[in-house]
Amino acid sequence: MSTGIATITAFDGNSRVDRDPYQILGVARTASQTEIRARYVRLLKLHHPDIEGSLPARLADVQAAYRCLADPAIRAAHDRRLADRERSHFERQRRVQRRLGRYDRGHRHSIPRACQLRRWRTVLIATIGIGVATRAALMLF
Repeated sequence: MSTGIATITAFDGNSRVDRDPYQILGVARTASQTEIRARYVRLLKLHHPDIEGSLPARLADVQAAYRCLADPAIRAAHDRRLADRERSHFERQRRVQRRLGRYDRGHRHSIPRACQLRRWRTVLIATIGIGVATRAALMLF
């Protein structure tokens, strides 16, 4: 059980591993245990110390991520913590948007694209009309 606690703290953002264990293993949050195990075995073979060019730090990250996701209790705790972080992140974003909305009320907003196109079309037609009228007036005199 002590390894479970250690792996939970390994993904709290204070250690060298800032990434999500799902990202490290490259699986979706809805992945089954067999999918997680298959990806772990594949990455274990890829980053094995006997293979030339392997990174020991990457192997340690993969092993810590697998320990976190292999145990259902630790995985559930991690998923709850992830959901709480996402919820607080979206709440912060909403607060910032509301605060910015207060400052944006007094400013003119840009003209919508459809109105801009209509304006340019009107200017173009007026310019062509003036050009035609000028030519016609010059030809008469």
